[in-house]
Amino acid sequence: PLVRLALENLRPLLKRAEVGLLKLAEKGQVRSEDDTTLPEHEFYDQDVFRKAGALVDAFDRLEQSQRLIETAPEAALHGAGLDRHTWIEYHYSYYLITIVSLADVALVLANGVFRLGNRERDCKQDLISRNWWVAQTPVKGALEGLAKLTRPHKEGRNRHVHWGRLQPIAEVMESKLLDQLKLYSFLQRVGKPVVASSILDQAYRLEITKISGTLDLERAQIEGGIVALFDALFPIYKSRSEELHQSWRRGMETTGEPAERK
Repeated sequence: PLVRLALENLRPLLKRAEVGLLKLAEKGQVRSEDDTTLPEHEFYDQDVFRKAGALVDAFDRLEQSQRLIETAPEAALHGAGLDRHTWIEYHYSYYLITIVSLADVALVLANGVFRLGNRERDCKQDLISRNWWVAQTPVKGALEGLAKLTRPHKEGRNRHVHWGRLQPIAEVMESKLLDQLKLYSFLQRVGKPVVASSILDQAYRLEITKISGTLDLERAQIEGGIVALFDALFPIYKSRSEELHQSWRRGMETTGEPAERK
């Protein structure tokens, strides 16, 4: 409902943008040089839509990472001097970075919906969830719930981002077989295989199925957390958007001129 309502509120702006883009195309231009600020209500709707969309896009990238893990193109990997284990851990590292970022993206969204005015880089958990306006609503619990779901992945993410080391997938899955497969995969890549390719393929298929099962469960929990956050933010956004739209309409009725964003 949150994203749907924001999109519905943006329809007049999108229609104007469509007309403007057609005019630019006719002139052979790619962007407008008009820097007129949006009315406050349109700026708010656009801001919330973009930030909610960023959270949805980030969640979608979790599934994309998982699908890439599942579909390692063996022939292409060998041609590029890579092996399947490297492929799996590379895409899992991106999965980790993305899943940890969800809590931060959610804080930025809440900051925008409540119109708290904090810079995006300053949107930390305590600053947002303990804000007086936020703390009076279910949004506080939703933010904390999402942060709790992403917190276990921070160490693996930090290992990559700050220490330059990928999170070993064998550690994540607590799998001795995956640890062995990493060695066998490397030896196969350098031309000194000790296990037949068919056996290696079968073993990886088994382990990838287990990895996918784990990621499916994690993504389901994260999805529930995002839905809970959107549900908690919806009445706040709806109320503030309606207030801004009404204020704009009153201004138009009184002066005949739209009020610019403050």
